[in-house]
Amino acid sequence: MNPRAKGARSVLKCRKVLEKDGWMFDTVEKTGRFIKMKDLWNLFDAVAVKGKYYKFIQVKTNLKGQKWKTPFKEFSKSHGNKYVSIEIWIWFDRVGFEVIEL
Repeated sequence: MNPRAKGARSVLKCRKVLEKDGWMFDTVEKTGRFIKMKDLWNLFDAVAVKGKYYKFIQVKTNLKGQKWKTPFKEFSKSHGNKYVSIEIWIWFDRVGFEVIEL
């Protein structure tokens, strides 16, 4: 299975969940042969906005382990507040999403 396609499906599932809850959602990742921009600040796949609240979201699929959390924790310490949340959404096959808010 193509990992890019699997990741795109996870982002689409995340989008559907948030839009159903009233969030405006947009993906950041741009892919293509000559496009080098991948993630917002090399961290986030998507941004969601609802009123004055913002979510910066990284979407993962079937991920185990904790080493990848460090840059997100650092970003959260310096930029997170009651209006800005840093979230990691992990899609597990046949289980659903696990949302980690940092």
